[in-house]
This record gives sequence, C-alpha cells and structure tokens, in this order.
Amino acid sequence: RTPAEGTSKGHMNSAAEDAKEQGNACMASADYVGAMTSYTRALSFAPKEASLFSNRSFAFLKLSLPARALADAEEAIRRRPEWPKGHFRKAEALRAAGLHEDALEYYARGAELDPSDEHLRSQCDASRLRASAQQRQERLLVTAATGAGLLFFALLALTDGGAGHAKLVGVAGLGAVLGALAGVGATALR
Repeated sequence: RTPAEGTSKGHMNSAAEDAKEQGNACMASADYVGAMTSYTRALSFAPKEASLFSNRSFAFLKLSLPARALADAEEAIRRRPEWPKGHFRKAEALRAAGLHEDALEYYARGAELDPSDEHLRSQCDASRLRASAQQRQERLLVTAATGAGLLFFALLALTDGGAGHAKLVGVAGLGAVLGALAGVGATALR
C-alpha cells in the first residue's frame, strides 16, 4: 500500500492488518457490526492509522450512525489531512446527517486533493443540488410558519369579539411573531 491509500508504512503490525482484513470481509458480506468490531480491534493495535478510522467511519455509516461516522472521519483527517478519502468520509457522514452545505465543502476539499477522482467531482455536483433543495425547503418552512401565524392573527382581528377580544388579538399577534421565529429557528438549527 502507498501512503496515498491511507496507510503509512510501519504503522500497522500483522495483528492490525489481520483485524482490518476481517473488517473488510465483514463489509463485503454486509456484516457492518462485525466490520465495526474488527476495525475497532485493528485500531487497538494501530491507534494512529487513518485508514482504520476511515473504514470504521464507513461501517458506522452503514449502521446509520452518522455522528459516530463523522467522529471517525474527522480523526482520519486529523491524522492524514492531505488524504482525499478522509474528506470523502466526512462529507458522506455530513450528507447522512442532512447537512448538505457542509458535505459539499468536504466533497470539494477531497476533489481539490485528488482532481482526477471522478466520483468526488460527481458527489460535489450532487451535493450542490441537495444543498440548493434544502435551502428552498428551509425558506418554504419560514414562509409557511409566518403565513400561518399572520392568518391566525388576521382571523382573530376580523372577528367581533367581546371583552377578552383585544387580549386575544394581542396573543394572536404574538403567535404570528413566534411562528415566524420558529420557522427561522428551525432553519438555523439545520
């Protein structure tokens, strides 16, 4: 293996290599728990090996654990910042978490590190589309929440109420503002 593949010469002993190969076999047979366990065991023998963090990140993704996948991808990048696959793994974890703009950033970093990688470039394009769709959806959410609050406010303002009517209209106005803020807040949390 070459350093570009994520393995630095001298960092993996035979026990780590054996555990990594077991993990690879588990991945090939869709035994993602077994793969994660094998890569964890390999890391106990070679705790600085970026390729092991990258492989375990992939296993975590297959187990629908994007936060764990992200942590391992970040560790792979920390250990080998110029390795495109670490950036790809981080982008994949961010995509799985629904953070498409952030994913685009890491797909692009990986593509910058390896301009010949067609897959990374195509993922950049796909991520751009997902990020754009997510932004449109967030704008619609803010608009819908604001519109619902304003509609409720208008309906209450137009009704002929009794003694508590003015207070109710004030509460409805507050509801419109809170609806808008909720939409903006939901967008910000993404």
